Amino acid sequence: MSGAQAAPAQGGREGQTLRRGLSASAIKWIALFFMTLDHIAAFGFEIPIVGRYYSPLRLAGRIAAPLFLFTLVQGLRHTRSRPKFLLRLYLAGMGAGLFVAVTDLLFGEIVGYITPGNIMFTFFYVALYAWAIEGLVKAVREGNWRGALPAAVCCALPFLAQPLRLALWELPRMEDGLAVVLLAHNLIDSFLPTLTSVDYGGGMVFLGVVLYFAETKRRQCGVFAAFCLVCAAGAAAGRFYYPIQDFSSFTMTFFDPFQCWMALALPFMLLYSGQRGRGPKWFFYIYYPTHRYVISVISAAVRALS
Repeated sequence: MSGAQAAPAQGGREGQTLRRGLSASAIKWIALFFMTLDHIAAFGFEIPIVGRYYSPLRLAGRIAAPLFLFTLVQGLRHTRSRPKFLLRLYLAGMGAGLFVAVTDLLFGEIVGYITPGNIMFTFFYVALYAWAIEGLVKAVREGNWRGALPAAVCCALPFLAQPLRLALWELPRMEDGLAVVLLAHNLIDSFLPTLTSVDYGGGMVFLGVVLYFAETKRRQCGVFAAFCLVCAAGAAAGRFYYPIQDFSSFTMTFFDPFQCWMALALPFMLLYSGQRGRGPKWFFYIYYPTHRYVISVISAAVRALS
């Protein structure tokens, strides 16, 4: 889903060891498999056999997002064109959002309204912040204050967009009809995402940026393991003091015992070979919105026949 381009394996004994693992493309296919299991449960829970295995499917699905994030980070470090990479992520997020907007408008009353988060924009902000912070640090070290200004603006961009988003969000009224309100909100989500609207919120963006600066696979796996331990500790603390999960969107999302199963992504990361592998560039972007809707259509058909 990230269009990752991993660095070629290094020479010598280390390179030979790395090549025996999983390529970035292989990890993406694994992530896609677990994502599909998760969405079968999330959008098809009304199907009897799916409802029976709802919890195991959602638990398995926790593996997907960290793996996609991991391959994204590899692509961020080795892409040939940063502007094109960033634009591709934004267009993919916009496309997924517009797909939801159109299908909700045309078939929402029949199939049901779909308003999930958009992880494409999560990845977009990971790329934006990783490169902006890197550029800002470099400019400050070199004393290039004029060069630091664009990077600083990029860092502030989501916060600058938030007031505009809130103002636009309040324009549609329920008296205009549910379809109109949802269409307006979906369009805002499609063109003006902020850290509060993306899937997994700022916590996943923060994790992705830290993984980017960790550079090596060993350090990245260490960062992810530490992140999972913090989440597990927060989830454990929440058993004794439940309001801890209500402190912020981060604690609500990641201090959830359910979300802690994302740690199962770590073995796949450790098997990363440093190779890009082969895979279709746009398939993952197209598959993301369409497979969710196909599952929703099947679920609606089962609901109508039951």
